Order: sequence, then C-alpha cells, then structure tokens
Amino acid sequence: MSELTKRAAYLKGLADGMKLDKEKDEAKLLAEIIDFLADVADQVDAIDDEQGFIADALDEMEEEIDVIGNEVFGDFDEDEDDEFQIVCQGCGEDIILTPEDLMDGEIICPNCGDTIEFDFGCDGECDGCDGCDEE
Repeated sequence: MSELTKRAAYLKGLADGMKLDKEKDEAKLLAEIIDFLADVADQVDAIDDEQGFIADALDEMEEEIDVIGNEVFGDFDEDEDDEFQIVCQGCGEDIILTPEDLMDGEIICPNCGDTIEFDFGCDGECDGCDGCDEE
C-alpha cells in the first residue's frame, strides 16, 4: 500500500468518524471527493507498478543488447580509453597507441626505434576543423 493510498484511507476514516449527515449536500460532496482521491491513489499505484515493470524489462533488454554487442563486436568497455593498433613499417610489429600518441604527430617504435609519423592533413572537405589550415 502506497503512501497516497494510506492517506486516502485515513481521510475516509476521518470523514466516517465525523458522523456527517449523509443527506446533506456538504457530506455528499466530501464523500465524493474522498472517493475520488482514493481512485486517484489507486491509479497512481497502478502506474507506479507498471513503471517498475517497464524499468525492469528495459534493464533486461539492455543486458541482452550488451551480450549481443559483445558477440558481434567483441568485448567493449565504454569506460576504457580508445586504443589504436598499427603495424610498424620498419619491423612489422604491432604497436598499441592512445589518442594522445596520435596527437603528438609521431612516435618511436618501441621494438626497432624507427620514427613513425602521422599526417592528418586536410582532405579538402572540411569547414575550418580544429588543427586544419583550411577555411
């Protein structure tokens, strides 16, 4: 029983305890208002229950989507920083890079010591992007 339902029942008990003359218009109005409040409280409880059911179903779907995504794309953790893998042209070894490594413009291969440069020049299709001289 929700707090709203409890309060509606309390109001009904107060009205019953007042021993109002049920033939008077004021008593009829008060009884109808209390019944209305009880109906509203019941509807809010039903909506709350349905919302809880929907939230649980969405959580289950999210878990299923994660499982499917992992099957299709492999394990992917949104909290991890992006990493990139390249192959050194000098020694053929794989090198794992972070976005910061790429922003430096070049790295030294940890395996053979060759300098690997990155050129992110504009391809002529930008609209004044950051790091580009094009306008």
